Amino acid sequence: NSFLPGSPFSFSLHGSVQESDSAIIRIPDGVCLKINCASVQRKAMDEYLKQKGSIGVSLRLSSEENPEMLPIWTFARDRSSGYTMSGLGLRVCGPRTVRLLAFMEMGYRSGQSVDVHVFGSVSLNKDAFD
Repeated sequence: NSFLPGSPFSFSLHGSVQESDSAIIRIPDGVCLKINCASVQRKAMDEYLKQKGSIGVSLRLSSEENPEMLPIWTFARDRSSGYTMSGLGLRVCGPRTVRLLAFMEMGYRSGQSVDVHVFGSVSLNKDAFD
């Protein structure tokens, strides 16, 4: 998918334990990607959490500068009060390539997974034009 500056976006990341399943996002020069919100579907998460040993799912991010997949939001059985996290405030400006992953935290033996839905917008990087 391609998104023009000024447009909102949303997409789903399929839950996985493999970093190779991460989404690769290329952000061109002069453009910023803002991730504002992430959510999971209540029914899918509740079914997943019925599995023995399941903990939850985390939204992970890596960049060219830091290739390690770091969690920026985790929905965990005992620590999350809701199925949505708003106000993430993640802003990445190009040129840059980032990877996003919905990482299944334990309990993945059955192959059942939960998608993480990501919402945000694309804007011009005003600093690039000064």
